[in-house]
Amino acid sequence: MVTVQQVYDMAIHLMDEQNESTGATDTVDTTEYKYRTISILNSIIPALYPYSGTYKDKTTKKSTRPSPEPLDVDDYSEPDFDQDIPLDDTLAFSVLPYMLAAQLLSVENESLANWMQSRGTLNLNDLKNKVPAEFETIECPYGLF
Repeated sequence: MVTVQQVYDMAIHLMDEQNESTGATDTVDTTEYKYRTISILNSIIPALYPYSGTYKDKTTKKSTRPSPEPLDVDDYSEPDFDQDIPLDDTLAFSVLPYMLAAQLLSVENESLANWMQSRGTLNLNDLKNKVPAEFETIECPYGLF
């Protein structure tokens, strides 16, 4: 499973905000990003969840909408980045870092944020197109004409 820290590190590197000499992503300049990350991920993950290999269809008589458990946030000043993200690894590594980077940059650099968002959407669409399909019979409720 992919952790919040791994996605955060990738997003910071995509944004080119890491420490130039060590490559560290936890710096004074990235503190604000760290505080916002889990809330942003909690808003992105439910939209991606139906396309994940970890999605489980719940069969009940009530209306069901696929939704993963949200990431825990006990204290925004010390977020738990060791949590597992409830998406499959391919989706978490190829789409989520771009989406996170886009949201983190949305106020500071709109053009780069738009590029990150479009890249994440492109990767998501590419993954959606590669999902294996299954044949099923088509029912004719009114009979054949």
